[in-house]
Amino acid sequence: MDQKAIYKFCKSLGCCEACCLRYIGIKHPNAYENSKIFVTKFREENDLEPISTDKNMTIDVSAHTSDENGASISSSVRNSDEICDKSIDSKENSTNNGSTEVDTAVLDSNDSVSPPHKKRKLNVCVSCLGVLQEDNWQECYQMVKEILDKKGYECNTFACALSSPIATLLREKAVTLHLVDEFPQYDAKVLTPLKEAWKWSFGVKLGAYINKILDSGAISPLLITVNIDYVDELQELEILKTVSPQLFAERSKQKRRFVTEFTRRSVEQALELATLWSLSAADALRAPHSRAACVGAACAHAPIYLAGRYIKLSRNLPQSPWILEGRRVLPSSVQEIIFGPLTKCYKFDPEDADRRFKFIAAGREDVDVRCLGDGRPFAIEICDPTRQLTAEEMKEVCEEISKGGEVIVKEMSPISKEDLVQLKKGEETKSKTYEALCIKLSHSKFDEDHNAPIRVTQEDIDRINSYTNTTSQDVKIALQQKTPIRVLHRRPLLTRSRDILELTATLIPEHPQLFALRLRTSAGTYVKEWAHGELGRSAPALAAALRARADLLALDVRAVHLAWPPAPRAGLSPTAS
Repeated sequence: MDQKAIYKFCKSLGCCEACCLRYIGIKHPNAYENSKIFVTKFREENDLEPISTDKNMTIDVSAHTSDENGASISSSVRNSDEICDKSIDSKENSTNNGSTEVDTAVLDSNDSVSPPHKKRKLNVCVSCLGVLQEDNWQECYQMVKEILDKKGYECNTFACALSSPIATLLREKAVTLHLVDEFPQYDAKVLTPLKEAWKWSFGVKLGAYINKILDSGAISPLLITVNIDYVDELQELEILKTVSPQLFAERSKQKRRFVTEFTRRSVEQALELATLWSLSAADALRAPHSRAACVGAACAHAPIYLAGRYIKLSRNLPQSPWILEGRRVLPSSVQEIIFGPLTKCYKFDPEDADRRFKFIAAGREDVDVRCLGDGRPFAIEICDPTRQLTAEEMKEVCEEISKGGEVIVKEMSPISKEDLVQLKKGEETKSKTYEALCIKLSHSKFDEDHNAPIRVTQEDIDRINSYTNTTSQDVKIALQQKTPIRVLHRRPLLTRSRDILELTATLIPEHPQLFALRLRTSAGTYVKEWAHGELGRSAPALAAALRARADLLALDVRAVHLAWPPAPRAGLSPTAS
């Protein structure tokens, strides 16, 4: 493949230097970082133009060529402001690709007229519409920097993404077809994607402007997305209706399904059928009347995840805010108590905290149920954080949470998003150990005197401890539980199979009508409903073992059997303060 010929042909069509490299198939990031210098290897000597390296200096890259007498002509560096001041004549010409050229004659140091300086082109690339042209980037730089200064991310690296005009797909196809027509051996697959070339050129320059290092999106947590629009896009894309009329006729008939007429996917489908003749007839490579412009930028940090276990000591505290018909039922919640100190660390306002913090727990206990022992596993997702907390800060957050006495969090540690799978899976697979205070409400048929006060006997305790309705060695009692009436407003009516894996009852001598239970159950078991039976919706109930009616007075979660937090991963350990 003759790269010089391809370069020259692309330039004749009106492509910028970076796009010429794309069509040649150059995949080296450094080539796009300094495309004007890199392309000199593809130019003929007599085509070399002065290259602008900053706004006031031009360098003649045809240096060290010889004049007709064999004398060496050294590189010349001229101040462009002086050239403009000494200009004595200029003439604008419109070229066939829409660029504007200015012929400039200048005075030399002896005030004589020197040959016209090389034509200065004020043009827009017919392929990328200016996306890869550096003089189009300053506004983007400033827009991104304003957002970063406002958000205050403490991150030394960034990745960048581009939302580019769809019209560039049409123009890329036209250029590619021209190349295949001119060079039959040309392989269109060598084309370097616009977004890659943009990242390698714009991204590096942006990094210098915002004082951060460009990195891969798989490594850097900070993503900067630039949105570039082209004002004439819809007008230009209209020609695709002549290229692929059936496709757009079908889309027009299904307006509910296809709300937007020209999407990236529909344009790609239409261009699959495009020919050089059809695109040339529609003037697909017409000279752009304007250049694509940056219309927006967004900066977002990848979420951070923290893991811990909470101990709940209150019997009047929901896990999440309890709002009923727009009114708060209880003043606080486990979630809000944990979020409070984190909100202060990140200096979020309350509304911001509600939007950027997400509480994830391995199940939940009722408002009146305590969670003791090591506590319940939980995680917090922090959306778009400005930084990672240090180990010392997380320690202080835990101390602040525990200070109020309702909720205790002993420690928190950073985890990855992948670790959340373990937490979610644990909701369905974990077992829990409970302690319950129960009351015997009626005499059993084994009680000798049914007129005497109701008491729990040792025989009652023995019957409970020996009761089983299954032959499985791993399951003591197999249950069938319908969705409790108290949660039907938020859960579907289903009958679920649940298991009591272990069950031990003990007497409470100072309170003869009461007895204590310690039981381990499978995930999702409704212990309260098992204790009182809920009008037969939970079967068998505790009454089947006791042979008398019973109810539950108080319940504690003593253990949630789930390995959490997970072992620290490399790169996730909090930094020391």
